[in-house]
Amino acid sequence: MARRDRKGLSPLVATVVLISATILGGMLIYSYFQESVDKMQGLSEGLIIDVSQASLSQTTRLVYLEVLNNHDVQVSVTAVNGIYPNGTTVQLQTQETLPIQIAPGGKTSINTIVTDPGIVAVSISYQTIDGRNLTSEPQQLK
Repeated sequence: MARRDRKGLSPLVATVVLISATILGGMLIYSYFQESVDKMQGLSEGLIIDVSQASLSQTTRLVYLEVLNNHDVQVSVTAVNGIYPNGTTVQLQTQETLPIQIAPGGKTSINTIVTDPGIVAVSISYQTIDGRNLTSEPQQLK
């Protein structure tokens, strides 16, 4: 019989090392994918806007915007834009003084009077606290 002069890890220690490495690797992969999913969700819905309107006359509408800040930082609403069917925009006058600060998870209401019947949608221009200038998705006026 051949004599074994080498000593290796005992099977118990080897099993513990392999299980520890597997758990650590799984935790790292889970953390990476969780951060990726959170970032992707945050990119798609910065501000959530609910729009409703009331006709004041044949050409004048009161547009009510309820704005929810879904970012994890404070935002500053800088403008409400009216959008024509061809895609051009015009800045609308609001009854509130702009800019309006909205904390993370906070909600605010903005009212504007739209006198041009050609405006079919609205969007909001805003700035994050880290200096990014963004515009919300257009919301159709119904």
